[in-house]
Amino acid sequence: MKTRRQHDSEEALTISRRNTQSPNGRANSETIPTDIIFEILLKLPTKTIARCRCVSKLWSLVLVRELFFFTSPQFQNPDENSSLVSPSYQMKVPFEGFYTSQICGPVGSLVCLTHQRVLKGRKETVPMICNPSTGQALPLPKVKTRRVNVRTFFVYDPIGKLFKLLSMTRACYGNDKKNCEEYQVLTLGTQTLSWRMVDCCKPHHPAHDGICIDGCLYYQAMVGLGSDVSTIVCFDVSSETFRFVKKARGMALYGDSAMVNYEGRLGAIQSDGAYGEVFCHTRRLELWVLVDAEKHEWSKLVYALPPMWKNVVAQTQLYIVGRTSTNDIVLSRRCTSDVFYYNSERNTMIRVEFQGMDVFNHLRSRVHTFLNHVEDVKLMQL
Repeated sequence: MKTRRQHDSEEALTISRRNTQSPNGRANSETIPTDIIFEILLKLPTKTIARCRCVSKLWSLVLVRELFFFTSPQFQNPDENSSLVSPSYQMKVPFEGFYTSQICGPVGSLVCLTHQRVLKGRKETVPMICNPSTGQALPLPKVKTRRVNVRTFFVYDPIGKLFKLLSMTRACYGNDKKNCEEYQVLTLGTQTLSWRMVDCCKPHHPAHDGICIDGCLYYQAMVGLGSDVSTIVCFDVSSETFRFVKKARGMALYGDSAMVNYEGRLGAIQSDGAYGEVFCHTRRLELWVLVDAEKHEWSKLVYALPPMWKNVVAQTQLYIVGRTSTNDIVLSRRCTSDVFYYNSERNTMIRVEFQGMDVFNHLRSRVHTFLNHVEDVKLMQL
């Protein structure tokens, strides 16, 4: 894949998912609440959902999802307590396998999407590369596996100047703690796009999203017999080799924690909550910084949140998006497009609201916010 950056301004990329149409009951009958409908769908296998789409056009519209891409400049005014921003609509992509889908990126201007589809009675994991600036969505070869669970990371090799995908596959029926058994890499920009196996010295499975810093992909994973021990995995994108970094004592890293880039080093942010959740009652955030990967040394910074925190956040659960180059920790909501900037140096909290995105602010939508998206209007060539 050949791309180049044409605009150096960093932007925040927001992706929203919603139904194209909601189920409406008849006037003389009761409707099932939407949240219950999706709880039911969440328990169904992909093959069953695919069959349900054949019942009627209405069912098909309900079960087929779409991703909407929006971009906006990252907040730059520290003197305001709140701000209203008008995002730019970029594109939308039909997306199958809503509950088995993944969104990776952005890496520069590109975003990687993967979803499961059922073709001739068999499940396939199919990735695609999107450029929101141009509206392109190019499919990639399906992952070569018969395994059920596939986890994909989208990375960039600064030495070879190549984009790559790292996919790990494992069976998940009857045991969610099974380690991955296949590790595959797909290199973009080559004459023949094909997946190839790579070796891993320590079987594991990724637990959460990761981050790519200077050609190294970092992510938290479960390892060992029964997968009860968590560690940090470092995948060198150029050499395609794995290393493992032990966590520091007291470094929990729950599901709502986040890997960040701290001045070119790996950082991990977590809250003081029992399970890592960030609420109005959260008192502090902890930032762990990897000092020496070979010696497994970490340093710890603690940020006491300002008194205004409760008033700005209100009764809302937040998740940590990442950290900007201006030392702002960015947090967001799951079902609305509001973004919060916490600056540890000024001890300030700022809420940014995206104008015109109220249509996505309900339980049927899921909002994903990413930092450091770069516009590039050059067309992709695979």
